[in-house]
Amino acid sequence: MSSSDKSTAYRGLVACQGIEGAYSHIVAKAMFPDNPLLYFRNFRAVARAINQGMCRYGILPIENNTYGSVRDVYRVIGEEQVSIVRSTTLRISHRLLAVPGASLNGITTIYSHEQALGQCAEFLHSLGDKVRLVPCLNTAVAARTVAQAGDPQVAAISSPECAALYGLRTLKKDIADTDHNYTRFICIAAEPECLSGADRLSVVLSVEHHPGALAAVLNEFAQAGIDMLKIESAPVPGRDFEFRFYIDLAASASDPAVAEILRRLEATCPLYRYLGTYTEETVPEKHEPPAVLTL
Repeated sequence: MSSSDKSTAYRGLVACQGIEGAYSHIVAKAMFPDNPLLYFRNFRAVARAINQGMCRYGILPIENNTYGSVRDVYRVIGEEQVSIVRSTTLRISHRLLAVPGASLNGITTIYSHEQALGQCAEFLHSLGDKVRLVPCLNTAVAARTVAQAGDPQVAAISSPECAALYGLRTLKKDIADTDHNYTRFICIAAEPECLSGADRLSVVLSVEHHPGALAAVLNEFAQAGIDMLKIESAPVPGRDFEFRFYIDLAASASDPAVAEILRRLEATCPLYRYLGTYTEETVPEKHEPPAVLTL
């Protein structure tokens, strides 16, 4: 699909969690450069804005390749009636940000989202026990908190965009445990929107409590030669030790063989919901200009 086709297809208000400068905001602007955005306090509020018709699309972070799944998002998409219509990955470039005049040795408190704190565990360990870690709603809220405090002893783990937005300086860049640090985001809507070329499919389901029940479901995909990209389990609220499973497949519901498997699962699984067929994209990286040397 061309960029002009996408701009025509994807219209409407877009919801994302956090505030300006959050990674969800960066992804939302990359996916929907011409759409107005609304910000919400948490992931469930984003989904409910879709369900209530306030917004057409919503952006949610779902997993990081080094720190794992965002469990709250899996709970939200399992409990709220939303569909997945697009997916993208963003390279995460964490920086330690502070107010002008601050120094790395003088930092005693660091704010950030728990995922960012986990992704920078080795760097944080190197600072020793003198530094207190404070989880925030997201990395942009952390940056804004530091800017508003104006205290040279506090810092935030956040993005380069937040340094510019909130007037902070970078004490140290590239502080994640690995340079290969990517987060996958999903775009949700009230109904599926399977566009041509979509090749990734997601479902959520539960199985009966007997040996081999889950294996039988997975064998359906294996026998059809369908590659399973991910499986994630989450507890069913209000049920003791019962789980629902989120499954991503390299497949499309427009394939008759795949559609037949989905029909069988819907008929036999205690819980079954088709989440959508969509494309996997990548947000292009922004490269900083090289430093200019003055001789």
